[in-house]
Amino acid sequence: MSDVSLVIQSTLNITCMKNDTFLLDMDWTDSNNDPINLTLYTFKVEVKSSKPSNVSVLTFNDSDFSKDSSGNLVMSKSAANMDIASNVYYYDMQTTKISNGVVSTWLGGRFTIQEDVTT
Repeated sequence: MSDVSLVIQSTLNITCMKNDTFLLDMDWTDSNNDPINLTLYTFKVEVKSSKPSNVSVLTFNDSDFSKDSSGNLVMSKSAANMDIASNVYYYDMQTTKISNGVVSTWLGGRFTIQEDVTT
């Protein structure tokens, strides 16, 4: 008997501050270390208090991503949108290839929001 895993997700645990602008700048390459043309994909991230939850405390839609053909991806939210209770949450990043509709989860992990002091 053989095993196969269709999970390609990488783990990236994120820690950020409540009420601060959120900017995560990433560079994506394929298995040959060539840049991935990210303009061929749409992106979505949901942050939830538990993995099986149906309620997102924060959602990043495709419009919250800046992407280019050289593999650079920037995920962002304004400080006003980051007014979320400090806690440890969970997230994953789903991609959809525009040409064929194939959905893949590329990234996931803990999403920790720390309490800020300055208001």
